[in-house]
Amino acid sequence: MSMRTGRVRHLSVVPDMPDPDESSDDDATMATGRGLVNLVLHVTMDHTRPQIWRRVRVRSDLLLSELHSVLQRALGWEDRHMHAFSVRTGGATRRFEMAEGLDDGPDDEAVSEERVRIDEVLTSRGSVMAYEYDFGDGWTHTVVLEQIESDIDDLRSICLDGARACPPEDCGGPSHYSQGLEIAADPADPEFAALLRRWGPEFDPARFDADVVNRALHSLDTGRSILAETVATAPAVGKLFDRVRPTEVPSLMALLPRCELTIESSVDLPVAEIAMAKLTWFLERIGDDGVALTDAGYLKPALVAAIRDELDWGLGWVGTSNREIDHHQVTDLREAVRHLGLTRTSKGRLLRTRLGARLAGDPIGMWRHAASRLPLGKETYETDAATLFLISLAASASATHRNEMLVQTVAELGWASEDSGVFDAQFAAQATVSFLDLIGAHGPRFYFREGVSDSPSWSRRFARDALLT
Repeated sequence: MSMRTGRVRHLSVVPDMPDPDESSDDDATMATGRGLVNLVLHVTMDHTRPQIWRRVRVRSDLLLSELHSVLQRALGWEDRHMHAFSVRTGGATRRFEMAEGLDDGPDDEAVSEERVRIDEVLTSRGSVMAYEYDFGDGWTHTVVLEQIESDIDDLRSICLDGARACPPEDCGGPSHYSQGLEIAADPADPEFAALLRRWGPEFDPARFDADVVNRALHSLDTGRSILAETVATAPAVGKLFDRVRPTEVPSLMALLPRCELTIESSVDLPVAEIAMAKLTWFLERIGDDGVALTDAGYLKPALVAAIRDELDWGLGWVGTSNREIDHHQVTDLREAVRHLGLTRTSKGRLLRTRLGARLAGDPIGMWRHAASRLPLGKETYETDAATLFLISLAASASATHRNEMLVQTVAELGWASEDSGVFDAQFAAQATVSFLDLIGAHGPRFYFREGVSDSPSWSRRFARDALLT
């Protein structure tokens, strides 16, 4: 679905992130997160008596469009009609529809089911989602996340249990089916013979055979397109394609397979030490007691001088000033740790948060945390533009291919023209691009705008990790 929102007139500064120390570790044990797990779902067919239900186990990275195929076979439907998913959150209903149900205009209430993973909707035990099938007959189903299993030795969809047969297609909905059951139970009923012809002589409403269901599930074609695989693994890319038509962005589509987003993170200590050197050095320099700021809230000249002397910035320092205001590199470093929730200010001092203190001596942990916070930005256009830069970095795109992709994609998004596409995209993604520059992911000369040099080998891995989280 294409969404054209008009040209952006105001670009906002990335706000302070909440202190990660406030989160509870107990919540994580209840949440699906982005890690691959198995989910046990209890699916009931609403308004049926006796109740028709199934218990199925599915992998958490299935897209809703793939879950639809699983539910069709598990329940026994024949996939002849339209369908949709929906969930109630914060008093509002979010709908996830099949491609045929989405028009070309903007719709804030509907999202493509091909862009959303199950674990983005069913996030913890007890989470509930509705599944509608055959809008004419009005079959609705309630899907409840019963259990989260970390054992992923077998990731095939499987039906664990269930009761009763699926109603015949086009039987009129729950109320008509209930009337049909009464007729089917009475051979003397004058409508019995006609019902038998419609439903077929082999239909047994009480029958359920898990083996038959599982044979149907195992016959499912589990192959995915590059786009579907990318969406399933990278949520930021999925959100982007809610507003971008793949046919209109061939340069972007060509980069997706080169990102290799199915490869899990494998960062090692030497790589993390290099990539996170400026961040960890700065946090260690702040120390447990923090550092005093100037009356205007800047870093004091002694610390600015230490940053100039001890960090390897390559080229770019201008003059001999030791004031932060004269060196954007120092400000970028201070803002980076703030955006990542690693520092806070109190009573004129810059202090480490508990997370900042913990990660100061943990480069691998710092890598993973930093990747998890990207793309930076509050507004959709900021995260969209930053996602495009991360894709180009993960794919090792040339500057020419990257700029061509930016022009095509921001034009399709509707907030920049071909003439200004690259400039507007870089401006919108400024927080993320500045952070990538800071850690050296774009190469040493890019940070000082003297051209694009080869990126270090680890930058592709970092960009991939950012997209995956």
